[in-house]
Amino acid sequence: MTDEAGVASGHDERAAVFRVSARRPPLKIAQILAADLRRQILGGELVVDQQLPREAELTAAFEVSRETLREALRILESQSLLEVRRGRGGGAVIRRPGLAAVSRYVALLLQLRRTTLAHLEEARLVIEPHAAEQLALRCGQEGLDHVAALHENTRAAEGDPLAFATAVAAFDQAVTDLAGNRSIAVFTGVLRDIYAGQVYAVVGTPDLASAERAARRVVASQGELLRAVRARDGARASQAWSDYLVSTSRLQVSRSRSRQVIDVVPLWRAQSGSVGSGGSVGGGGSMGSGPPQRMAMAVATEIRARIAEGRLADGARLSSLADLAKEFGISRPTLREALRILETECLIELRTGDRSGPRIRHPSTKVAAQLAGTALEARQTTLADFFRAMTVIEPAMMELAASRIDQESLATLCTLRDELGSCTRDMPRFADIWGRGSALAFTATGNPALTVIAEILQWVRLGTGAALTTGVDEIWVATAQDNVRLFEEVVAALVAGDPARSRAAWAACLETNAPFIESSELARRRMTSEPFPSPAPTGVVR
Repeated sequence: MTDEAGVASGHDERAAVFRVSARRPPLKIAQILAADLRRQILGGELVVDQQLPREAELTAAFEVSRETLREALRILESQSLLEVRRGRGGGAVIRRPGLAAVSRYVALLLQLRRTTLAHLEEARLVIEPHAAEQLALRCGQEGLDHVAALHENTRAAEGDPLAFATAVAAFDQAVTDLAGNRSIAVFTGVLRDIYAGQVYAVVGTPDLASAERAARRVVASQGELLRAVRARDGARASQAWSDYLVSTSRLQVSRSRSRQVIDVVPLWRAQSGSVGSGGSVGGGGSMGSGPPQRMAMAVATEIRARIAEGRLADGARLSSLADLAKEFGISRPTLREALRILETECLIELRTGDRSGPRIRHPSTKVAAQLAGTALEARQTTLADFFRAMTVIEPAMMELAASRIDQESLATLCTLRDELGSCTRDMPRFADIWGRGSALAFTATGNPALTVIAEILQWVRLGTGAALTTGVDEIWVATAQDNVRLFEEVVAALVAGDPARSRAAWAACLETNAPFIESSELARRRMTSEPFPSPAPTGVVR
């Protein structure tokens, strides 16, 4: 029996939701299902390495078609929340989102924006010294012992370049993880992964004597950091980490090479086993033999590499499926798998029934923010943690902007300053102007890596905006008026070209907003980063 609305009576809520949704486009239903499964994964109801039931069981449980289920799983796979294994014994397996997918996507975005190694180094110098400071102020004895052990590993590996690089990476990761801010740990992890890939691409055979001297400087810098941490001296630890980053960079890449645009392609091709900057894959333009899934990954890597190299413009069409299969020497099913990989990464657009080739989509900071937001949510990151990361990163970027901003940008900021003062009772408009003004200032750093981080912060902030929305009352109006005054001070400092004053003024702006974020309710609220609205829960997968 069903009522006039077509909603099943006497059945569970899950079935009702999908019957009501039956007239919607299949992709919308897939998004609803993906959103529900996403909540279960991030909420811990579905645990890492757990395999979902078989496809037939899932389609029956959720009363959706096989195509809709597969589309939902593709959405989750693109967010690194599960891995779909093909073949006998395969299926969907729950994964904890790591940083690899974020790093790969952001690396492609940064190469297209002509980011250099020097830009990456500067971005790390903006973000990471604060982590060292916090390590000194809050690290317990157990954490200190762990960092000290990793330092000894670095010292012991001085004569082995690969072991030394591995030990340095482990030491770096421990410092940012133990500093206590999960948001900063995610951003530093992404930048560190990209930087490591660039070292692979540009480093030549180093002069042995110079390498040994540089290695000793790295070990000495780590030792200085440890002494500062033991002394609970935050300022000294911050300076030691800055010195350490510079020493590590000089060990790996010369100053002249640091000015080169990053190249993510060599490492990608090496990792996938694909070669041929001229466009061939696997040597003579053919994939040759090998497991279909590995061949699909190699083809996906090659197409991704061509995007990075600027050979495939945004919106460009790939060749037809028949021509692509012939070019790469693979079967149609293997090619479709390769294209599905790129589709889940939001790098191509596939349309059913489209006789033309797939359309290329260049990376965007919106997608990068969704990937980063998923990684943050999976780490149980709170809004307070995210806000504290903003208070570290943004004032430092404003300081850089003061010495680099151009006159046209200053004129626009002055206009936005004047508009801001007229809308203290219009929260959406106030937030829009504030966001545009800050984005313009951060772009003035001239550092693509920092600009992308600022844009990701803005997108994640928008994604969590619902949790921060409050009604317009007199407390809000008073806070908005304080923000107008402080924004005027920021603009004045930028016009004057005063870096220290610009940094202090922006820090004061963030401090004014702190009571809203650090309140007992919001401070503990976990970040959410869903890329589409969530309906009511539709059921639980066991």
